[in-house]
Amino acid sequence: GGAPVLRLHVDAGAGARPVYFALEVEEVPLAAPVKPDIRGIVVERWYERYDDGKPIKEVKEGDLVRVRLRVTVPADRQFVVVEDPLPAGLEPIDNSLLTSRSLAAFATPESQRAAPGDEQVGDNPFWQTYLYGDWSGGSWSPWEYRELHDDRVTYFARVLWSGAYTATYVARATLAGSFVAPPAYAEEMYNPALQGRSSGGR
Repeated sequence: GGAPVLRLHVDAGAGARPVYFALEVEEVPLAAPVKPDIRGIVVERWYERYDDGKPIKEVKEGDLVRVRLRVTVPADRQFVVVEDPLPAGLEPIDNSLLTSRSLAAFATPESQRAAPGDEQVGDNPFWQTYLYGDWSGGSWSPWEYRELHDDRVTYFARVLWSGAYTATYVARATLAGSFVAPPAYAEEMYNPALQGRSSGGR
């Protein structure tokens, strides 16, 4: 259809040994992707008001935003990484810092009802939750590791059994303006052909 074609030639040469190769493609779309892409992992993301849990697409500078991610896998997946790039006007809040433990001042009865934290609905054998995942805070989460950066939040799970899993964090609107919300992305680290991407927008 007029699209450029890239050809790859692999010459194994003589011998009985198999040849392994990997091809990595970096995608630079001409327009911001807005449709989800599902290739073995389903990724959904939405933004909510912190004070009442209502879905939003617009906030005021200084407002708190709860970001929710839902990752659904139709079969067991291993070494799954989820990366959620933030719109430039949002910055994640790290509750582990002494200077950021002030969210209680913004809490309302509605915000507490809307903040169940990390949930999971999977086929995981209960005894395996002692081997995989994290028990911090008194409840089990499949996400063993989380990184907060200025521009993205990353989650990691060694095992996701078939089912749906959520991850939640809070961000603050720090700048006024209209910003691109890049899609959230998930993949198996050692098998990146199994991947998924959420919808994007502004």
